[in-house]
Amino acid sequence: MKNVSLLCFTFPHGKALPQSSSEQNMSGKKEESEDTFYIWPSLKGDKHFVRSLPLSDVYLNNDSTWPWIVLVPRKNDTVEYTDLSNEDQMQLMREMSVASRVLTKGWPAISKLNTGMIGCVCRQLHCHILGRFENDKCWPRPVWGASEAVKYSEEEAKETTEKIERLIKEEEEELLMLSN
Repeated sequence: MKNVSLLCFTFPHGKALPQSSSEQNMSGKKEESEDTFYIWPSLKGDKHFVRSLPLSDVYLNNDSTWPWIVLVPRKNDTVEYTDLSNEDQMQLMREMSVASRVLTKGWPAISKLNTGMIGCVCRQLHCHILGRFENDKCWPRPVWGASEAVKYSEEEAKETTEKIERLIKEEEEELLMLSN
């Protein structure tokens, strides 16, 4: 058996997945509690935590070109949507609907929402929801990998995460009603 040293970053809303130089396991060390949620560092990467919903953590993607939310279900060892239980699949759809309404309310000039669970770069299940504008630099082509990210300043990131959080709170009553 190889001796592998692990590197792990901890985040307040979930632990990052331990990484080794030779392997990566979605649930981290086997001796860890099953209740501990791990997020891949490549997924956490360059995103700003907004808040937690019943199933997912909500992040603002650090690209100010588009209003862009990433939902990360707090379930270890999930790669595909179908890895979730039926109940969690429905909850994720409800949370995607909330995120979509948040974007269209917060950015009324959005022409089209793009939603994706591609997962080729980072296999941990996550969902991108972003607003597109007919005059954006990639329209009508896909945005994934098409341009260099325009990073938020610290102040812009704070303002945008607070805006998204406020809009989610406005949707929260409906979210709670739908999840019952």
